[in-house]
Amino acid sequence: MSSKTTIPTLIKTIMVVSSPSLLVLSFFAIMGELNFSYFVYGYIGIMLVSTVFVMPFLSNISALTYYVNDLALDKRVRAPDLSFLSNVAELSGALGRLQRSWENKRQEMETVITEREILVDTLPDILIMTNDDKMIVRTNRAARNIFGQNLAHRHLQDVIPNEQLINAISAVIEDLHGQEIEFQLGEPYVKDFQAIIERFPIPSEGGISVVITLTDITQQKRIQRMRADFVANASHEIRTPLASIIGFIETLRGPAKDDPVARDEFLKVMADQAERMSKLVNDLLSLSKIEMNAHAAPIGKVDVLRIIRAEKQHFEWACKQKNVSLKVKLNDTLPPTKGDDEELAQVIRNLIGNAVKYTNPDTEVVLTAKLTSALPEDPVFRNLSRAICFSVQDHGEGISKEHIPRLTERFYRVDTARTRKVGGTGLGLAIVKHVLNRHHGVLTIESEIGQGSTFSVYLPVYDDISSGRPENKPETVA
Repeated sequence: MSSKTTIPTLIKTIMVVSSPSLLVLSFFAIMGELNFSYFVYGYIGIMLVSTVFVMPFLSNISALTYYVNDLALDKRVRAPDLSFLSNVAELSGALGRLQRSWENKRQEMETVITEREILVDTLPDILIMTNDDKMIVRTNRAARNIFGQNLAHRHLQDVIPNEQLINAISAVIEDLHGQEIEFQLGEPYVKDFQAIIERFPIPSEGGISVVITLTDITQQKRIQRMRADFVANASHEIRTPLASIIGFIETLRGPAKDDPVARDEFLKVMADQAERMSKLVNDLLSLSKIEMNAHAAPIGKVDVLRIIRAEKQHFEWACKQKNVSLKVKLNDTLPPTKGDDEELAQVIRNLIGNAVKYTNPDTEVVLTAKLTSALPEDPVFRNLSRAICFSVQDHGEGISKEHIPRLTERFYRVDTARTRKVGGTGLGLAIVKHVLNRHHGVLTIESEIGQGSTFSVYLPVYDDISSGRPENKPETVA
């Protein structure tokens, strides 16, 4: 007897199966055709024979019952061997097909659930699901990366302490209408978020009633502020010389129209202001062009030495005017870099131009180009062991340390009056920064008050970029 078939069930089944035989034996006993002892022995024999035939069927039925219960509990079990029930409408085959169908459906459901979980986890936006009490039920990977790993069963306000967000969620829970808000978080990092809050469309066994999607718009806000500042600064920079020109024109039309000395002086100032505006517009156009190509890395092979020698010649007259000596220290075996000739020429032109403008008269500006293994601590060079270094050293007034981090900002000036006096637009170092970002280069600035400044540009070697492998460290060439 199978362990799954109980004694009471067996006895009941045998009694039912043997009941017709009992009736027949009882009839013959009553009619006097069968004495009592034969009646008893006959019935016992019938019960034993019934037991032999009934037990396998009961065992199969019991196994079938347990199998169906296991399927109902979503357990992975093998179909039982129903050899004694196989003829009953091919029950074994039907059960096998049922199990295979059930297993396929379960695998499909598990695949769908897994795919949805992966999809939710890989969403770039932060996803947080809460119940009506604002207790966190589920989050995705982006949320855990920002707010911590153990978020489940915590109150949302403890994770995101922002009253504007909490009040918006309360409103969604009460009136069932979604909301979209923007809010800012403070410490430890200031971040701006856009939140889309929706009521969960169907009841959830996990208690999910609200779905909150957060998009980090910090960079977007920063870019918007930068654009607004840029437009304001550019407008101011153009308006100032334009106002001067308009003023001089009105003066020439009025009080000074018959004064040739004043006319010549005003025309000279107007020409200077027009040239200043022209430089500003050219720098703005250059910056715009560089930004448009910011994500397209240049592929040309560039000879840095050739560019340095060509650009140096452009400043000989300016150096002669200030009695400044332009000293060059170049390594003639300098390898090429990968880049755009014109953009790298702009970098070198701006750095030499700034040095000549801001160095003191009767001093020297030193240009150095070398292959070096002394690389700046920047992620750009983490896989490289050498770089081309171009440095420009002046002997000017120097720059205070608090100004150095902001020098590459657009229109940032340490001394506004002096910058305008020497003809600067406030965009030169911003252009340098954007060009180097596109060329995977780095700019470093060293300065000491009263001693001067050194601006150094580091560019990767062409062969190192092409192979993707760092070369052996070279000796630094002075």
